[in-house]
Amino acid sequence: MRTNLIWIGILFNTTLLACDVCGCYMGILPYDNQSSISFMHRYRVFNGYRNYQHHYRYFPDGAYKTAHGSHPADTTITKNYSSKDYESFKVYELRVKYFIHKRIELNGIIGINSNRSKEDSMTYRHTGLGDPSFFIGYHLIQPSLESQFKHRLIGGLGVKIPSGNYYAKTSEGIRLPYLMQPGTGSVDYFTYVNYVLGIKKLGLSTTCNFKYNGTNFYHERMGNSITNFTSLFYKYSGKQIAVIPSLVMYYEFTKGLYQHHEFVNGTRMNELMLGIGTDIYYKNFGISFSAQRTLMQQTVPENLRSVGRLTVSLNYNFNQRKYLIK
Repeated sequence: MRTNLIWIGILFNTTLLACDVCGCYMGILPYDNQSSISFMHRYRVFNGYRNYQHHYRYFPDGAYKTAHGSHPADTTITKNYSSKDYESFKVYELRVKYFIHKRIELNGIIGINSNRSKEDSMTYRHTGLGDPSFFIGYHLIQPSLESQFKHRLIGGLGVKIPSGNYYAKTSEGIRLPYLMQPGTGSVDYFTYVNYVLGIKKLGLSTTCNFKYNGTNFYHERMGNSITNFTSLFYKYSGKQIAVIPSLVMYYEFTKGLYQHHEFVNGTRMNELMLGIGTDIYYKNFGISFSAQRTLMQQTVPENLRSVGRLTVSLNYNFNQRKYLIK
């Protein structure tokens, strides 16, 4: 199996996305300064080869759910660069945010990863508990409720704990490729800054994240990464309902994979995504959805191209009035 195909997808597992760090990444919204609990599902897919195929799909056969039955071979493409090849990554997460002070929030994320890949007749699938992340955010600037011009600035620090399985094996006793492992086996650290600007019903939010990745037992290490998530949104609000459509942009850069201090060619990630999103709030409940398509990516022809990603979450927000620290 080609090295580039094996390793291109691990960037999703080891890069903590900027929009997934901050609990209020969509802007100055209802309950964005309140404790909350949420369930989030994320899906990302790689399908089609650079310079070999012009058609690629969000849901190639078997990428999201297991395909049943057989499919006839496509004789219009070569076996080495099949349009049926893919790498897909699904995450199911429980997220908790708790304010111990009106300016200090504690966050925890724990998830189950379901990863799949297919190249010709070789298919990998594995599902397991992922690495949890914990981080603390401090609200440096809080918006004034009286002013129509509002802005918020949050800075934070976090750590990812290597408690997920990173040594899963096939039935033959061979360790699965790193991208198929639900865990990474390394302690990683990250810092982020989120700035939100709101004028009446129009808003802009941007989050920048820097991640420093450690090395695991197998001497595997992802290079450090930088990500940015920016959204332009508009708020429609009623008595108990708020609808916030948005235009979203996501950028990530990761140096790539190192094994025994040697760089693995073809693993660098440099890409830009653009898409739309919607947040809907009713009383204390909220639902969010976003979809992004890859506009630009820097890779080599033998790599699967990044198609895009989908995110959906359900949230419950508390009417918090008291804090542990006054």
